[in-house]
Amino acid sequence: MKILRAALAGCAVVLAVPGSASGAVSTGGTPAPIRYVAVSDCAKDPRNAAWCGSWWYRTTGGERHPLPGVGRWEGAVAVSGDGRRLAYVRAKDARLVIRDLGGGTRVSKARAWPSGIELDGTRVTMSYDGSLVAVSCCWAGNTMSPARVYDAGTGALLGKVPDVAVRDDVVSFSGDGDQILARSYDEQPGRLRVHDLDGRRTAEVVPPRLVGENGATAALDAAGRTVAVYATGRRPAIALYDLETREVTATIPVPASGQKVGRDPVEKRLMEVDTDVRLDWTGGSTLRMIRKLGFKRTRVQVYAIDTGTGTVRQERGYAVDGTVHEAVSGL
Repeated sequence: MKILRAALAGCAVVLAVPGSASGAVSTGGTPAPIRYVAVSDCAKDPRNAAWCGSWWYRTTGGERHPLPGVGRWEGAVAVSGDGRRLAYVRAKDARLVIRDLGGGTRVSKARAWPSGIELDGTRVTMSYDGSLVAVSCCWAGNTMSPARVYDAGTGALLGKVPDVAVRDDVVSFSGDGDQILARSYDEQPGRLRVHDLDGRRTAEVVPPRLVGENGATAALDAAGRTVAVYATGRRPAIALYDLETREVTATIPVPASGQKVGRDPVEKRLMEVDTDVRLDWTGGSTLRMIRKLGFKRTRVQVYAIDTGTGTVRQERGYAVDGTVHEAVSGL
């Protein structure tokens, strides 16, 4: 579902720049989609990493292309699930830029973040279908800087989500894109809040520990009722939580990552080391899980999960060498 608010369309200026999103072209004339966007690592020390140069992206065809102008910080860029659209905060003026590989660029009228003080703390998030982009920012305790939600097709500002701090909170879109899920680590760790695209809060719960502790991976389904999380540990699983009944309705085992499992000194619980997971609802009962493993040499595993039958199938896997940060499409 795509939501377009005419009343808010004036909040941004759309700058059409045909052909500005270059990329490798397949036999049929369509650019090959992006597999991942990354920043290279210049440090030879296997225990450390050092930012080297600007962002770049690699296509599913193996070609590498530069991505100049992106802010030099983690979380400054996001890519859609089909790898054909990306969004980033532009370093020179902090405006949001949305690019299509097939051609066309939209630039927000105003800065995506009003203050330059904490610009390096901004994070860009894109919905699975690439129709929406969220920009959130700043440190824990910052209650004056609401996350901003944009229409990726026009660059228009749709609304703002209050009380979201990028270092402690997570923002994601529901399966159909008409709701926003925020996970908060305030006085009640793991609190889940649901907002509409105008930023109005429609639901708020403090889930059980299994869900709350793993809320960084939370994904809301299209119906706005079921939240899926990746439960880390020696026996990882997908846990499903019903926002209305406030019950865990299912746990679906997934293959072990192969990573070392140890007690995290900050979280104070057993977790898989160097493991980053993103979940997206791709249908009424289907999930896509992207699991990034390792440090310096990152392995990416992409799974399709049917929550109705409990079927888990690995679709692909590949390695990303010599990078500091990556934004993965899932292709």
